[in-house]
Amino acid sequence: MERTRELIQRVRDEMSSEELERLESLASRFARLADMLIQRVMRLVDEIELTPSGSVLDRIYRAEKRAWVNRAEVLVRIRELRNLIAHEYAADKMAEIYEAVFMLAPELDQIAKQAAVYCESLIKRVQAP
Repeated sequence: MERTRELIQRVRDEMSSEELERLESLASRFARLADMLIQRVMRLVDEIELTPSGSVLDRIYRAEKRAWVNRAEVLVRIRELRNLIAHEYAADKMAEIYEAVFMLAPELDQIAKQAAVYCESLIKRVQAP
């Protein structure tokens, strides 16, 4: 993580293609995990629990109720950042995007872990006779 922080400091300066590739890879993985979690895992859990899917915001608020995240606003920020990365709206602001990814990646990792714990307990509930 420290190397990533140093790379972010240098985004506006001269960067080698290898360093830029590392940051792009981190951002891409962040966006994919956020997308899988919000679009696939949350929808699947809703389906299993017979909950109407609703909007993305509805799913995010349910994630807060399921204790996947302490504050829904964090997932909203993650989703917004994912959209910036996926659609490359802000190519001129890549330094800020990489910094935001670096700051939110630990939160996304923790949310994914909480979701996994929740899903494991859901599987046990569904399989119980």
